Amino acid sequence: MDWTGSILVVDDDLATREMVVAMLREERIRARSVGSVDEAVKALGQGAFDAILSDVRMPGKDGFTLLREMRDRGDRIPVILMTSFATAETAHDARAAGAFDCLLKPFSRSALTETVRRSIDAKSAALCGSCSCPGCA
Repeated sequence: MDWTGSILVVDDDLATREMVVAMLREERIRARSVGSVDEAVKALGQGAFDAILSDVRMPGKDGFTLLREMRDRGDRIPVILMTSFATAETAHDARAAGAFDCLLKPFSRSALTETVRRSIDAKSAALCGSCSCPGCA
């Protein structure tokens, strides 16, 4: 199968992780899932991902903490935050903190895949501006 990207899914709820991974794989997007921010940091050290899809509310460290830790390390991977408790303020706070986007649970397959594909494209575009590939030359 030709994969069109690689996503790390971070959510403490196993059923949500399994559902999201299955939807992404059906769209030919490689997906790996973990249940906590600490597991996400470890996974980031073990492999390359085009984007991260993280729940906001999790026991211990939350999605905003993951986003801050990544930005503090200089990691520019697009982060999509997802939450069941979104308000206009949550979405604004997510973007202000550097999140690529914020998805409200429950979300549709099309909302998920469109947002993930846009994040993959954004990462590719950001990388492409600093090399000598045909797109940049």
